[in-house]
Amino acid sequence: MNLKSFKPVPVLIAVTTISLACFFQSQFFSNRFDFFKRLEWVTYDQRVKVAQKFPVPSATNLAVIRLDEITVKILGNLAWPFPRQLHGKVVRELAAQGATAVGFDILFGELRPFDSLVAMPDRSLVESDVFFADQMRAAGNVVLASESEIFPPPLFASNAMAVGDIAAESDSDGVLRRAKVFMDDPQHGRRWHMGIVLAAKALALDLDRAVIQPRRIILNSSTGERRIIPVDENGDFLINWSIPWDDPKRLTVMPYGALIEFDKIRQSGDLALYRQALDLFRSESGRSNLAGDAPFKNKLVVIGSTLVGNNLTDRGATPLNKQDYLLSKHWNVANSVLTNRFIRPTPYLIAVLLIVLTGVLSAWLTLQLRAVAASVSVALAILLYIAASFYLFVQFRYWIPLVVPVVFAMVLSHLCLVTYRVLVEQNERRRVKAVFSKMVSPSVVNELLNVQKLSLGGARRQITVYFADVRGFTEMTDLHQSRAEEYVQENKLTGLAAEAHFDAQARETLATVNLYLGTIADKVKEHHGTLDKYIGDCVMAFWGAPITNHQHALCCVRAAIDSQRAMHVLNQQRALENKKREQENLARVATGQPPLQMLPLLTLGSGINTGTIIAGLMGSDTHGLNYTVFGREVNLASRLEGVSGRGRIIIGEATFRDLERDDPRLAATCVALPPEKVKGFRNAVNIYEVPWKIVSEIPAAEDIPIPALGTVKI
Repeated sequence: MNLKSFKPVPVLIAVTTISLACFFQSQFFSNRFDFFKRLEWVTYDQRVKVAQKFPVPSATNLAVIRLDEITVKILGNLAWPFPRQLHGKVVRELAAQGATAVGFDILFGELRPFDSLVAMPDRSLVESDVFFADQMRAAGNVVLASESEIFPPPLFASNAMAVGDIAAESDSDGVLRRAKVFMDDPQHGRRWHMGIVLAAKALALDLDRAVIQPRRIILNSSTGERRIIPVDENGDFLINWSIPWDDPKRLTVMPYGALIEFDKIRQSGDLALYRQALDLFRSESGRSNLAGDAPFKNKLVVIGSTLVGNNLTDRGATPLNKQDYLLSKHWNVANSVLTNRFIRPTPYLIAVLLIVLTGVLSAWLTLQLRAVAASVSVALAILLYIAASFYLFVQFRYWIPLVVPVVFAMVLSHLCLVTYRVLVEQNERRRVKAVFSKMVSPSVVNELLNVQKLSLGGARRQITVYFADVRGFTEMTDLHQSRAEEYVQENKLTGLAAEAHFDAQARETLATVNLYLGTIADKVKEHHGTLDKYIGDCVMAFWGAPITNHQHALCCVRAAIDSQRAMHVLNQQRALENKKREQENLARVATGQPPLQMLPLLTLGSGINTGTIIAGLMGSDTHGLNYTVFGREVNLASRLEGVSGRGRIIIGEATFRDLERDDPRLAATCVALPPEKVKGFRNAVNIYEVPWKIVSEIPAAEDIPIPALGTVKI
């Protein structure tokens, strides 16, 4: 079965599965195929987690001020919401330390005029909200949060550097993976994501002159910095979750309450006490990243809550953890902009190309290899593809699709084609077995069934043909017929009785010839020959097809020798039986019983020839198939059998030359005969006789190793 040739059915199966995979990829982000979409997200999250084990260079100017348990203790269990003057003091301290920008992950929905009063250096009192607004104006680097319909009051918004969007919408499985680059508010204008605003401040990116293009947003600065943010059709970008919420190596971290205390000391004017307090805090907290007298100098600072149970705290699932502090999204977004390292999904056309390539590879492996080898190869290809997807994400943050190419393009294609091959190959196995089970030995049948590519069509083959004719069959038939007629006449049998006797005689005749023919066929199969057909009382067989045998002439001659010896042994056994019958017949005649007939002893004439012959299946599936050979060299083998006489093996010159090559000892025993003029051939042909009776010079059949079978020719 030549699978390399074009066959429309497997190609159609492969094209259908690949097309189905492309369709699923085109509908990947629709709600109709949420199951496969979630599977892809699971693989995406795994890639994010693996990437954490291979850190890449990140920004060194990121910091976080956390409202945590330490803050609650420092502030004397002050209840939330804190007086806004405290936010003002934090802004004042960070400005004094030289922070680049400060982002509040806290929503300020309305003013609280009766919050508290703050005493100023000139002993005047100002409202807490006013104090906060004044400090923001003085610092000039504060970014306030907005979300949906919640926008800071004008007093705060007008004094802040910018208002950043902190809205976060999780995917359908509840995991936060993406954010919007900006939100266009009809009332307040465009609001960029807070992380982008913070990074833009550090890089001097001009957000007002951003270039909005399909699938990307370009940000430029006057200093030559440029950032291209990849976005989808909804304006969302994937958050590069590379810095966890508590990473002491890449984040400068301090409790909100501690910063309030440092501001209080700084306002007292005792700088020596300030340094001592900072050193004490470093030693007790183990924060070695709080370097120098101004640990937040040139930092991008995010302020938010990590208090458990606080309604200010925003927690949810991220690719890194099932429960994470979502304020970390701001510095991860800022880090992407600062390092110019964004997660880039595969464009649809490239994803389709990957699907086609993986599908074609899976189909090719399935059709070219045997079932087990194909499954192993496809499994290895899948593992290599998965490894490549993880490598591309870890090294380049490039997200290629995994579920659709693997599940549909590779696995589904492989399973469908394997199923097709099993059905087709089972039919082919049944066909081969039906054709050859009675022509060759069981071992050759098994060899044929295990061959990957079997060509049974017409093909030229170098083979050896064997004709073995049972001599004396015609005389035996005539003798049995005449004896049957004599018996019928002597016993005056008529009608059914006469017919029954003739039929019994015919069965005995047929049984005799079948015994001799079967003996020859057994020897043919023992030597791995192909039994072609019975032509009356003649057996036709050949070697070298459909299984290649490089010593086909030697195997054929050995089979002929063993056939002659088997016939000789059979005749000896029948001769002994005849002697017993002679003795028994004396007693039968004395008692008036009919004598037992003597068993006929038949001989064998054999003709063998080697050459290039056409071999293949003849007939049709409807009316029957026969694997046979034909050609000039077949005719010569048949002619040599005709001149062989009784009990002789005659071979052609080509067969003799192969014997000289493969078994010089056997060839040396052959006897050259005068060239024979045979019918159908213009010139006389050189012939040789193989003497099979010289046992001392010819090894017994069981002592002769049979040459190993070769592979199937195509």
